Amino acid sequence: MKIKLLLLLLSFGLFAFGQKMPSDYFQEAHDYFEEGELDKALAGYMYIVENHPRNELYPRALNNAGYICLLQKDYKKAIEVFSLILNGNQDEREPSGGGIMASPYANYCHRAASQISDCYYELQQYDSALRYLSLSDTKYPFISTCGNAYAEHYIQTALRYTDIYQKLGQPDKAIGKLLPQVFDSGLADNSKIIAELEKLLKGKPKLLKKLEKSIDGVYLKTFTSDYGDYERYCIQWLGVEIVYPYKPWEDDTKESVKKKMRESEFYKMVARL
Repeated sequence: MKIKLLLLLLSFGLFAFGQKMPSDYFQEAHDYFEEGELDKALAGYMYIVENHPRNELYPRALNNAGYICLLQKDYKKAIEVFSLILNGNQDEREPSGGGIMASPYANYCHRAASQISDCYYELQQYDSALRYLSLSDTKYPFISTCGNAYAEHYIQTALRYTDIYQKLGQPDKAIGKLLPQVFDSGLADNSKIIAELEKLLKGKPKLLKKLEKSIDGVYLKTFTSDYGDYERYCIQWLGVEIVYPYKPWEDDTKESVKKKMRESEFYKMVARL
């Protein structure tokens, strides 16, 4: 479960001019949190939520209140709090206020939907967990400026889908979520993807023969993104399109890409089965 306390943005500052400001309550709540006094920290964040809904710190206070409810395993309360974020109009691209290695954006709705999914998972309500995970992946997608962050996000999301689908007794759908991440992009470790897939594929017939046929049928495809068009080699296997993640260079041919695919940990795993 990936959750995070959002800090006070430096641009807000602190005010010490008599009457306490929302930023004062926010800082007090953060100090209580650092001291392990979660009830007092929660009360401080909820004071902002209940009394200053138009203040800039409102969405951060909501996020942090929900985070504390998660830590306290009060999942129903956490769902209530995070749902307020989904019903609001927060700016997903608001700076997170974290350090250099933190996500640059707050991703309020993405976080909220993802964490509601976690809550329902803990409550063993797996259909609802799947629904909100899907919302965090589609309606409220993760945004970043870092390729490594995206790669790690895609892997972790695939593993979360896999876990939920297995709880729902739908292993083929779990396989379908893992397959797009089987080729190592060099940006994030996908070894858990390969390990999970190996368990799910065990006992299925003629896998290597089908994979060989798929690799022989590799094709070049053009994709469109916010940054323009780009090309990648792809294969179709077990009904899923799998994109080879590396940009084709001038000396790349279908034969050279086939060779690289057959040298991958994914191919070696299928050959072992």
